[in-house]
Amino acid sequence: MISYSKTVFTKPKEIYTARNMKNSHYFLLVFITGIALTLLSTFEIIPIATQFSDDFEEVKESIPEFDLVEGELVSSTDSFIYQTNSIVFYFDSEDKMDTETIDSNMNMHSAPISLGLLNDQIYFNAVGTSYSFVYENFPNLTAEELSSLIHEMGNFSTGMYFILILVLFILNMFIYITQLIPITLFANIISVFRRTRLNFFQNAKISLLASIGPFLMMYILNAFQLQIYYQFEIILVTSLILFYMSITEMKKRLQQNSE
Repeated sequence: MISYSKTVFTKPKEIYTARNMKNSHYFLLVFITGIALTLLSTFEIIPIATQFSDDFEEVKESIPEFDLVEGELVSSTDSFIYQTNSIVFYFDSEDKMDTETIDSNMNMHSAPISLGLLNDQIYFNAVGTSYSFVYENFPNLTAEELSSLIHEMGNFSTGMYFILILVLFILNMFIYITQLIPITLFANIISVFRRTRLNFFQNAKISLLASIGPFLMMYILNAFQLQIYYQFEIILVTSLILFYMSITEMKKRLQQNSE
């Protein structure tokens, strides 16, 4: 398996040798590639997580003093909206806002999270998924307790980072496999037209090696925060070009050996 991996970067035209790869090595290589893509993704996600943590701290500092009287928010501070890069915080002591306003505003700003201290409830919306908690269930809630809760929400401990990386791995594996499937199917079509006489699984093994380089390169570019459009299309076309070059080289060498 290691020799096949070296071929990807040192002799890309010879990746056709992967047609003889063991099935166990194929699945192991898919798994290892998924880990590599996840590690590269962490360079994207960690700064975002840090930004979230900083924004939660910023929102915490903006919470004014308030009291809850008969299940309603009472404060000497007027209603206001406070926005960071990732959070929009609504404080509504004058009953001017509602959950529909918050939901509709999410289409107008880039922040993925909205948090509202409304007249009768706490409202939380994260990327379209919303939760609400009426004050009647928290009659003794204070500004200090709410600030402490927000601090905990934004506190990315070691355990939280581990869970984040685990979720990121699962997500990357899903995306990688679902994108590898069409690459494999198109590679088989090319193989049929080129009359290589390779079966489906042999083509799948060659197309796997053909796709590793493009996948890694795209994830490296993303790690440097470069905005690349049509990423999958680029990976697909590049992988199929490498696949075509390799099976063409294979046919050429087989023909030379037969002469």
